[in-house]
Amino acid sequence: MRQRSQRDALNLLYGNNSGSLVVTLSICLALVFGFSDNPNQTLKIYWFIFMCALFAWRFWDMRHWQKSLNGHKYDAARPMLRFTITRYLTAIALSAYSVMFFDSMDVIELACTIVIMSSMAGGAATVLAADKGLSLSYAFILLTPISVLCLISDVDYQIIFGVLGLIFVAVMFSSAKRSSEFTAESILIKNQHADLLEQMKLKNLEVSEVNANLEAKVKKRTEQILELSSIDPLTKLFNRNAFSENLKLLIDSSKLRDTKLAVLFIDLDGFKSINDSHGHAIGDKVLVETAKRLSSQAEKQHCLCRWGGDEFLIALQDSEVESAREFAKQLIMVLSQPIEIEHHMLTVGATIGIAMYPEHGTNEVQLITLADTAMYVQKQTTKSDVCVFTEQMRDTLHRQIKLKEGLAQALKNEEFYMVFQPVIDSKSAEVGFCEALLRWDLNGEPISPTEFIPVAEQHGLIHSIGAWVLHQSCQLAANWSFDKTVDLSVNVSVAQLMHGDLVSVVESALHSSGFAAKNLHIEITESIFAEDIDYVLEQMNALQELDIKVSVDDFGTGFSSLALLQSLSADVVKIDRSFIHTIDKGGKAIIQATQYMANELGYSVVAEGVETKVQADTLSAMGIESLQGFYFSKPMKVDELAAWHKAFKNKEISPKDDLAAD
Repeated sequence: MRQRSQRDALNLLYGNNSGSLVVTLSICLALVFGFSDNPNQTLKIYWFIFMCALFAWRFWDMRHWQKSLNGHKYDAARPMLRFTITRYLTAIALSAYSVMFFDSMDVIELACTIVIMSSMAGGAATVLAADKGLSLSYAFILLTPISVLCLISDVDYQIIFGVLGLIFVAVMFSSAKRSSEFTAESILIKNQHADLLEQMKLKNLEVSEVNANLEAKVKKRTEQILELSSIDPLTKLFNRNAFSENLKLLIDSSKLRDTKLAVLFIDLDGFKSINDSHGHAIGDKVLVETAKRLSSQAEKQHCLCRWGGDEFLIALQDSEVESAREFAKQLIMVLSQPIEIEHHMLTVGATIGIAMYPEHGTNEVQLITLADTAMYVQKQTTKSDVCVFTEQMRDTLHRQIKLKEGLAQALKNEEFYMVFQPVIDSKSAEVGFCEALLRWDLNGEPISPTEFIPVAEQHGLIHSIGAWVLHQSCQLAANWSFDKTVDLSVNVSVAQLMHGDLVSVVESALHSSGFAAKNLHIEITESIFAEDIDYVLEQMNALQELDIKVSVDDFGTGFSSLALLQSLSADVVKIDRSFIHTIDKGGKAIIQATQYMANELGYSVVAEGVETKVQADTLSAMGIESLQGFYFSKPMKVDELAAWHKAFKNKEISPKDDLAAD
């Protein structure tokens, strides 16, 4: 197992090598030729020639691994030694660059060099996670020398760079440690699971020999079902009727032998966006490939079916709950591998719910329903993961049904209303814009948006609700007490943006209300960039062509990268409240880095979740333009907002720390 684990680690390292080579070479080109006015340019070129030789060695090493080692059993010691030597040489050479040319760098070149080294250090924490020593030391080698040089300098900005660099080294050391431990544990679990599967096959062989007559009966019944045309025409798997009949037999078999059985309900993640963006023909091919992958994992084809749409079911005989969970995780890994169809590289995930016989249900209807419930509950929290049914989920399911039925009537019953939270300009202490927030009272019970918005998205109700929010917010803002310098910000969900009619809905809201497009912000969460990024950018550009501003909310918590941030052409970046709450525990460095990047790209920066005077003063001193949070005001209805603004403008009220508790 140790050799297998070493080979798996090396496969991960070499698998990331080609991208690492391209990125590192690009960085070297930028460092040497991007600042060609450096007085030591000739020495830079000699350094670049050395790096090219090192890259050639790394490229040869990678090709040797791809052609001679990958896919075979081999001793991982020598390849691992070569790999670590080349990476350490790369890190040392990059660090040497920052030391050799430190004295000749101006402030721009020094800042860019530190940012580049920091980015490489951050990437190494993930890319090199399979080698703990290399991952932990990479950031130290890259950043410590230049940070120390800055720290001992007598120039103020260099000292600041030095402090930030050392803080970043500490943060990256912690991040690399966690990534390495997680990767090592994943590799270990993978190999343990392989051994477990082998043991299960041997055990199943014994059971099949003892129950030959019972298996013959199942086989006979399976053939009868096939004769009744119980095959899904697209995937060639059993359909729901055939699977239900087979599941009855499997339950009878488990009851007779006093063994357990697991039913896995599998729902694909991201399939709808593929259908919407690439068409149903491509979507059908994705389903066919998914069926093939499931078939390769299922022990018996009569235990597998396409339930409908992008949903599949698998029954596992003689399975304990933990082995079913591990099998489900393996399925997610298999299904999440990229699929190449007509020159498109497509990716779907899978969320899986599990119900056990006899603990959760004793017939096929109960088991399928409860596995579906577990899958649904898991999808509401974290997609592409596994959830085993619990009794508490029955209450959760009933709650979801109640909310769904309530949402279907909420607009008709006029149960929704809008509140607005001011965003304060840190320099002028004036209101810069207000964020519109949706509220819902169901039979007198306030329902949190974090609870009802996912339900609305799940059941397709978000489009009508989102359109109402845009129209209502613009209508109220067109007549509020602020002058035309105060903007309105409205949140838009992932489902709304991907639906395809957002631009026309926004135009309709502006036209009917008379509210100016230049005063409207459309606010999207960072998680939206996990979707079809080209389509997202297309929609954002269409909004901006109308003179509407685009804000990126919860920045730093999800999917964005430096490259993506550069291509967004957004107007406002909102730093997530989690960084504000940890401003004295590492959040400050992230806020400063985000502010620097946003300012360089011409974006405005908003810090949300400001709850105390200390936070507000610290952020203002850092130069953050806009502040939002309970420290200044809670969300208010439009009439309350007018009264608040009058008192705030006349300085009849002032922010208080205890507002956060209201």
